[in-house]
Amino acid sequence: MKKFFKSCYFLIIMLFIYIPIATMIFLSFNNGKNVDDFTGFSFKWYEYLINYSPFIKSITVSLFVAMISTIISIIVGVMACYGLSRIKRKTANRWVRIANIPLVNADVITAVSLMIIFVLAGIKFGIVTLIAAHISFNIPYVIVTVLPFMNRIDKNLVDASNDLGASSKQTFFKVILPILLPSIITATAICFAMSFDDFIISYFTGGDQTNVSTFIYTAKKITPYINAFGTILVVTIVFIILVWNAIQITLQSIKENKQKLKKGTYRLKDISSIEKRIIYYKKCIETESKIFLSLNPLLWLKYKFLQMEYKRLSNKSLDSKISKLEWKKELLVEKINDDSRALSILERLENKKAILKQKTNLKKVKNLDLILSSLDKKIQKYQSKVDLINERKLKSEQDIIELQNDIKILKTDLSNEKEPNEKLVSWYNNKIKDLEVQINILKEGKNKYKLKQTIDKLSDLKTKQEQKLINKYEELQIFKRKVKRVVPFGHNLDKSLIKNSSNKEMVSYLKDKKHNLTQKEIAKYTSLIQNNDTKLEKLLSKILDKKEKYFPSNISETVNVKNNVWVKRNWKKVLMSTSVLAAFSLLTTAYALNNVYDLVIGNWGSYIAPGVIEEFEKKEGVRINYQQYDSNESLYNKIYTFNYDAMVPSEYMVKKLAEEDKLQKIDYNCIKTINLPNGVVGENGIEGIVPKGVCQFDSIENQENVEKPYDIDKDLVTVLRKTVIGSGNDVQSLFDYSINWFWGDVRLAFNIGTDDQQPRQELIEFMDKHDLFIKESKDEKSSLGDNPFEWKLNTKNLSWDILWDAAKEGFDLKLNEDPKNVFMYAFERLYGQVDANGDSIKLSSAQKQEWIDAAANEVQKLLSYNNVGLYGDNIMDAVHAKNYDIAVIYNGDLLWATAPDYESEDAEDEDTTPTDDSNNDTDTSGSDESEEENSWVYTTLSGTPQYEHPGDNKDPRNFKEGTNVWSDNLVISKDNRNLELTYKFINFMYTYDIQMRQAEEATAATIMGDVNEQIANEGEDPWSEWFHPEVDGAQPFGFDEKMDNYLVDKFNQIISTKH
Repeated sequence: MKKFFKSCYFLIIMLFIYIPIATMIFLSFNNGKNVDDFTGFSFKWYEYLINYSPFIKSITVSLFVAMISTIISIIVGVMACYGLSRIKRKTANRWVRIANIPLVNADVITAVSLMIIFVLAGIKFGIVTLIAAHISFNIPYVIVTVLPFMNRIDKNLVDASNDLGASSKQTFFKVILPILLPSIITATAICFAMSFDDFIISYFTGGDQTNVSTFIYTAKKITPYINAFGTILVVTIVFIILVWNAIQITLQSIKENKQKLKKGTYRLKDISSIEKRIIYYKKCIETESKIFLSLNPLLWLKYKFLQMEYKRLSNKSLDSKISKLEWKKELLVEKINDDSRALSILERLENKKAILKQKTNLKKVKNLDLILSSLDKKIQKYQSKVDLINERKLKSEQDIIELQNDIKILKTDLSNEKEPNEKLVSWYNNKIKDLEVQINILKEGKNKYKLKQTIDKLSDLKTKQEQKLINKYEELQIFKRKVKRVVPFGHNLDKSLIKNSSNKEMVSYLKDKKHNLTQKEIAKYTSLIQNNDTKLEKLLSKILDKKEKYFPSNISETVNVKNNVWVKRNWKKVLMSTSVLAAFSLLTTAYALNNVYDLVIGNWGSYIAPGVIEEFEKKEGVRINYQQYDSNESLYNKIYTFNYDAMVPSEYMVKKLAEEDKLQKIDYNCIKTINLPNGVVGENGIEGIVPKGVCQFDSIENQENVEKPYDIDKDLVTVLRKTVIGSGNDVQSLFDYSINWFWGDVRLAFNIGTDDQQPRQELIEFMDKHDLFIKESKDEKSSLGDNPFEWKLNTKNLSWDILWDAAKEGFDLKLNEDPKNVFMYAFERLYGQVDANGDSIKLSSAQKQEWIDAAANEVQKLLSYNNVGLYGDNIMDAVHAKNYDIAVIYNGDLLWATAPDYESEDAEDEDTTPTDDSNNDTDTSGSDESEEENSWVYTTLSGTPQYEHPGDNKDPRNFKEGTNVWSDNLVISKDNRNLELTYKFINFMYTYDIQMRQAEEATAATIMGDVNEQIANEGEDPWSEWFHPEVDGAQPFGFDEKMDNYLVDKFNQIISTKH
């Protein structure tokens, strides 16, 4: 295994890198809507990607910003490198260290710093700030890449250029820039990739410009169109690499061909092949014979196999065994030489010392002492080596004497044996022989003996290798003669001559026939020789022409300059400049066409149905800048950097923005598709309708084919009325400032079934112990053996306490990570409220803080369990994969994660519309899909807690639990730049067909009661039951900025200690 890993580690690394990419490419052809489930092969997500204009616009922004920032970064970076190369090295190093700070600094720190600078400078966030931010982090990459090349430029080249009269500008462009070109190309690729891929800095500084990374990050659900985009990106990169390599290979081939022309080796193989054929044909004519190829496939197979064997043996002449023996031989020779060298050096040093001691010149006594001291150190060094050698010799002599004595004893023992058998005699003789060999080794020296043995082995190996090669070559030649037989012309007639040798007339006839045949073959081969001579002449002529083209033999002093010489000399520069200019113009045009906006809308990810924006743009002839964000806090921060015309915040953020005077009131007279309730409840329990007035915009008031206005869902009206904006006498509701986009609830989900639709008994028993089932069976005492998938959840017994109990029992809990939602579980458990900010309870700041502290203690207990996890949008993936026991999730997310894949009604109608030719046929194309849908079993139970605490001695709590009902609402900014178009967009969005498409895309309830009722009544499955939010006991979140911040701080403290 270790050897396998050593030989395949690079392959393992490559697989680790490329398997995810291959998986992404495979899943891009998925027919389903989930990124981790392959339900069938389809190109529909590529079509979706092409038609999804918000994402296409983000690609345009990414490409445009990457191109502009790369060009500017390269220019500035190269100029910086040129300047740094002309100052002192120490000063340059200091500047380089300063320039490299963005490379080591965290991206988020750089992003926040740039954002603060832009805010303080009063610069409006947008394309300018985005490009400036990208330039700031790209320039260091250019310096790091180009500066080493700049420092390696030979200064003699620059001096030579100056000596020849070139100006600094000419030197830079003619000498320095061509040398730097490879590094500039590398830096360009790095800058473009870093800019196109950037997310963090773009997220903070992009303003109304959304690049690809930001768009994907803010998407609520990752659908396979992201895989389709990734596949297109990978294919594009691979194509660019292949084209680039093809160009490089072509240029290298041209360069090599020029060198071959110069050396006279160009197309040498072709020339050699033609010459060999000519020689063969001439030999055929001379010998009047030819080579006849055998038609026996077995012979050819054996011949080819022998060829491979011979080649293998030829390449094995320096195999590992011979190499090891030769290496061992060298080591032994080195050891032997070291010993002899030590003896000779010691003898030489002692002689030198003796000669020096005989000198008695008093003036040189001090120098002699120094020299003698140095000699003594050397003598001492080599004396120790010689002593070691002598010790080994003495030890060897003693061992020889002992071995000789052992031999004498063995011989004596053998002679004393009475009638020894052959086996015993053989044993004694072998033993004596082994001892004699050991004596020879000791006499000769171990190293010398080993050297002798090694040389013998090496010689034997080489001899065997050569003999094998000779034998294999002889065998190969035998088979070569069998598969390529040399036969004379007319060899078939020779057999007839032998057979009819007695018949003179026949012999004469056959000889004439053979002669004619031979002449015919000679004429044939003569013609072949002439043809090949012609080919050879043409080939040589072409080679000479090419050589003359690149290396002219006669250069005239008077050269006639042609008109197209400049083009020939500069065609590469012209082509590159034209390509860059064309790309720049194309991207600039595409960006300009896609970024001249009439309306800017901010919304949550995956909150718009495919094609809706495009339809509105086409209908009104306008451009929409559709931005996405991932949280209300992100939206709030973005408002300070640029202005939305319309946006979709949650109810508490609507309240905050309205109280800060950042929103304008909704004019329902300009919304012709929605009826506004007036707050007056009639006898039938339904609110009255505010009569429609005249819209301030004639284009809206006079539009034709307007649908009859729809009523707002009555449950939604109840929920929205609970959020109060303002205080005192100036109290208003959400209806004054917003129109609902989507709404839903936060609910519990129980995974009671496995992937193969088998009941999960442990969780079922746990739920049954808490009396959470309403069983379909009439028998109240029915056992758990009944089908639990047909049971329903008893929400009246369902309490948020179940989370704490389940965590204690070790069940896998996956909770929504929003701080307000996490604290909501504890608030409902303790007080029966979703938070401490409700308008109905009117708590003081001290009481609110007390509630939050109490809830924080409960949350800390819950999150202290390792089996409890917090999840964002990826909770949908966990629920879809059934990788949980109990989850707290939004009802729309639960629908998306648990429902089988489905298509919109329009797509189904297109697929199932019969043609005229098929009226008499039975359509069975959708039978498999129908069977699959009918066999789908929901293994998830879900509901919102409705438990009413009794307030007795056993449970002193006296309230009914509920849940949070959230609502995301469309609002109009105070600084709206196109109010008329905004109301046109609202009227377009709040039509019945668009609302149906919206509900199907987001799997969330809409403002229209009719739409919600139709979807909820589509079937008896849980999908329809979960679609409409549960409003009994439900409340929206309140807003208190100080307390909300205090709650978030508590939440951050808790999760920071969670392992």
